[in-house]
Amino acid sequence: MISLNLALAGLRLGLKNRQAGEKWVSDDYSYLCKGLKSTKKSKNRLYGK
Repeated sequence: MISLNLALAGLRLGLKNRQAGEKWVSDDYSYLCKGLKSTKKSKNRLYGK
């Protein structure tokens, strides 16, 4: 559920930047990926994968 929220937040950020005429900022993208990876690791520990 948390990873879905992070993905949606990233999409909203990308759309907001696009509407403002800005390019996707790589720092925002790397921050989003880092959050998704840490969520996946936590989930794997929780379910024993």
